[in-house]
Amino acid sequence: MGSTCNVVRLQFFALAIVALLLPSCRFFSSGEALRKQTPVSSAVRKADKTSVVFEEPNLPEPRETAVGKTGTTNSADKEVQDVRPRIALIIDDMGYHQQIGQRLLALDLNLTFSFLPKAPYTKKQEEQAWEKGHDVLLHLPMQAHNPAYDPGPGALYLKYSPQRIQALVVDDLKSVPHAIGSNNHMGSRFTENRAAMHEVLAVLKKRGLFFVDSYTTAASTGLDEARKMSIPTARRHVFLDNVQDKKKICRQIDRLVTLAMRKGWAIGIGHPHQATLDALVDCGQRMQTRARIVGVHTLVR
Repeated sequence: MGSTCNVVRLQFFALAIVALLLPSCRFFSSGEALRKQTPVSSAVRKADKTSVVFEEPNLPEPRETAVGKTGTTNSADKEVQDVRPRIALIIDDMGYHQQIGQRLLALDLNLTFSFLPKAPYTKKQEEQAWEKGHDVLLHLPMQAHNPAYDPGPGALYLKYSPQRIQALVVDDLKSVPHAIGSNNHMGSRFTENRAAMHEVLAVLKKRGLFFVDSYTTAASTGLDEARKMSIPTARRHVFLDNVQDKKKICRQIDRLVTLAMRKGWAIGIGHPHQATLDALVDCGQRMQTRARIVGVHTLVR
């Protein structure tokens, strides 16, 4: 009887010791799992911070500028103080996409449209955009770093003389007669050359046009040279559709709005892709509850 009691006591103590040790085991197991997860989440956070290029330092504060087809700020803006931050959405590469281009033009959004010169639908669609009251830009094709990328008809190359560069800009502007400004198409190499950009901007200045730097390279001189020449200017902050997925484009739109809420204004660039059209249809109204979409001419200075 005594030995049986001793066995029971030993079993009881063994169970008690196991019960005491189990929480510690679970703690170390959980801690190990957390340690395994931490590097992954850090990498995600790091990638998230660098996935979108924001404005360069010392970007000027937003200000309404009397540039464009009206010559004055909108009278409705004076009558009603809209506290929402302002965003401009530029749709680049217009003129080559008949159906999507038409559907983008039909959206009830104050989009800015930038047309490539000599594209098959540029003449018709830029006329429609102008008649609807949209800001119209010349999407000026320029040399890229990668020679495999062809900017298309009317492109500017560094090998051209200053006279030829200016003549090409004048000729490209004829394709988009209602343009009130211009932004660059490609141009990662051309925009890095200040002397070449000066020739382009000299033509725009002579015609009273503004320049929006699409910022296809961090070394672009376009914005700085335009400022030095006293040309109204600004630059792109967010590309909406580098990844052509509706949900991801909506997230990029949210990023643009968040940036505008911090700074007061921001400029985004999208393209005539089906995913971009779908995102604007699905997210456009939500976007307008947080920000006011304006023609890009109101954001250059």
